[in-house]
Amino acid sequence: MVRKSSIILGIMAALIFYYFAYEIIYVFPKVTSAAGTTLNIILVSAEMLTAVFSIYLYHSVFCSMEWRHINYRGLKKFPFATIQIPVFNEPVRTVKDTVKACKAQDYPKERYEIIVADDSTDTKKMKMLEKLCRKEGVKFFHRDHRRGYKAGALNDVLGHSKGEVLVLLDADDMPEKTFLSHSIEVLTSSDKIAFVQSRNAERNDGKNLVTSIGRMIRDLFFGSIMKSKDMRKLSIFCGSSGVIKRSVVEEMGGWPEQTVTEDIDISTKIFAKGYVSKFINPVECKGLLPVSFSSLTGQTYRWAHGTTKTLMLRWRNIMKIPGFWRKSEHFLSCATYVLGPSILIIDLVMAAHLLLKIPIFHMYEPVGVWVFGVGLTLSSFFALLYVQFLDEKINMKRIFAYIFAMYGLSVNFTLATISALTGRKFAFFRTPKTAQKKDYSKIAKRYWIESLVAAVSIYAGVTNLMEPAYSMQAAWVIFFGIGFLTSPLLALKYG
Repeated sequence: MVRKSSIILGIMAALIFYYFAYEIIYVFPKVTSAAGTTLNIILVSAEMLTAVFSIYLYHSVFCSMEWRHINYRGLKKFPFATIQIPVFNEPVRTVKDTVKACKAQDYPKERYEIIVADDSTDTKKMKMLEKLCRKEGVKFFHRDHRRGYKAGALNDVLGHSKGEVLVLLDADDMPEKTFLSHSIEVLTSSDKIAFVQSRNAERNDGKNLVTSIGRMIRDLFFGSIMKSKDMRKLSIFCGSSGVIKRSVVEEMGGWPEQTVTEDIDISTKIFAKGYVSKFINPVECKGLLPVSFSSLTGQTYRWAHGTTKTLMLRWRNIMKIPGFWRKSEHFLSCATYVLGPSILIIDLVMAAHLLLKIPIFHMYEPVGVWVFGVGLTLSSFFALLYVQFLDEKINMKRIFAYIFAMYGLSVNFTLATISALTGRKFAFFRTPKTAQKKDYSKIAKRYWIESLVAAVSIYAGVTNLMEPAYSMQAAWVIFFGIGFLTSPLLALKYG
C-alpha cells in the first residue's frame, strides 16, 4: 500500500517541476539583457536547491503523521551498559545533576556503570569533578590533551568501559528513569539495529528568546525529521541521549575523529555497512539549551562544519547505503547546510536587482506563481507550524523568532560550509549553556557580515517598495533583511 506521504511527495515534486519549467520556458525569455540573464541563472539555481530541501522538509512533516510509537514489553535480559559522559570545563553542578539522574535508572544497578571522560583545562573544575565522581562512586578519567576532541575522549575511555552497550550523554543531559531500559530494549530487539536515538528535550526552553529558538530547532528536528528518517530506519545518532552497541563502534574502528560531528559521521559509516537504527519518542532525556545567541551561533556553526565535512569525507559510504531512497535521504541530511549559501545568494541577487535595476524573471510572473515560490522559501515556517499544531503548543512569537533567526544564521551556515569545503581546521569550543558576559567588540566582529547584508537588503527594499514593477521583490528583500538583522540584535541583547 502506498503511503499518503509518498503520494504527497509525488504531487509536490510534480508541482515544483512545473513551476520551474514554467519560469524557464515562459518567463525567462522576457529578460533579454546579459546582466539579467546572468542574475536569473544564479537565482534560479539557488531557488532550485532550496526547492529540493523544501520537498524534503514537507515530506518529513507528512511522514511524521504516519510514524508510530514503540510499545515497550519489558526487558528479559539486561546486557551490561556503560554510561559515558564527556566533559570539558562544565559547571560541576551540571554534571552532578546528570550523574544523579543516571544513578536513578530503573535498570538493575549491578548491570551498568558510569564513566566521566574529562578533558577540562580548568584545574579547579577538574579537581572538583574528580571529587564528585569519587563521592558518587563514578569512574573518572582525565586527559591532559584534547586530541580528537569528544570523539578522542570516547575512544580513550573505550578500553576502560566494561559495557557491551555504550550509552552517551552530554554533561547537561538528565535522563528519565526509563531511559536505559527503554533504549536497550529496542537496541537488543534485532541484530541489525546498531543504535537507538531518543527524543531529547530541554529544561530551560522558557529562559529567553534564544532558548525559544533553540526549542523550535529541536521541535522541528525531533518532532518531524527524525520521525521521517526512522520510517526508513535511518535516524541519525545525535551524540547524546542514545545507546549504541559496542561491537558496532569497534567494527567502525572507534569514533571517527576527522570531523567535529562524530555522531552523524559514525552514523554514515554504520548505514553503509547495512545496519539500521531506531528513534524512540516521547522524551527520554532533557538537556540545556544555549541562553546566549553567540553560543547558539557557535553551536550551529559546529553542526554545519561537521556535517558538511562528513559529506566530503563519507560520500562513498553514502553511495553504499542500501536502497536508492535511503541513500538520497541520508545525502540530503549531510548536505542540509548548503541551504545557508542558497538563502544568502537569493537575497544578494534580489538586492542587486533592486539597486541596479537589472530585470529578473520574478518581475514578469503572475502573482499566484510568485506566491507559490515564496511558499518554497518559507517551508520551514509552515513545517514548524504544523509540527506545533500536532503537539498542541503553537506559539507564534517563537515560530516567527525562529524563522527570522534562521535567515540570520544562514550567513553562519555559509561561513561554516565554506570552511569545511576548503579544508580549514575547526577549533573546537564548548557551547556554554549559561549566560555569558557580553563582549561588544567580539559581537561587532562576529556579526558584521549579517549587519552589512541586512543594511543593504533593507535599503534596497525600502527604496523600491513603492515602485509597482519592484514592490513584491522589495517586500521580500525587506523580509530577508530583517532576518539577517536578527542575528546581531539577538547577540547584543542576549550576548
